Amino acid sequence: MKCISLPGIKAVSYLPTEYLPADLIYQALSGYQIYITNQSTPITQNSTAICDLEQSPDNNTPIEKAKLTFSTLDSIPTSTPLAFLIETVNGDNYVIGTRERPYPTIKSSKTTSKPEGDPAVTRYEVTFTARKALILCNP
Repeated sequence: MKCISLPGIKAVSYLPTEYLPADLIYQALSGYQIYITNQSTPITQNSTAICDLEQSPDNNTPIEKAKLTFSTLDSIPTSTPLAFLIETVNGDNYVIGTRERPYPTIKSSKTTSKPEGDPAVTRYEVTFTARKALILCNP
């Protein structure tokens, strides 16, 4: 198993998976340029976002698992299938999720504020497992 971590994440946003191109994973595996043309909803980060990518073989087929973790004061509509867009400090853009099933899994947990005046935030953990889980794209 091989684990990769993205360089500093500058921005995180989300959009409904229905706005993504069809067969996104196959396009990425074939080397096509991926363009996300729909407007995504930016997420105000309360802490540094972290994205890890694990690569492992499954029946001689490489499988990736992307895990994005961030904290925010924003409310994210987790009842609908969402894809997440990441922009790194070196200008690369990635998408986690596809138009087709399986969709990314979104876990949320709320924390209370500290007595020093820190705000109460929601911590989100987005996981997605597929042949290509972290897809390089152009905005």
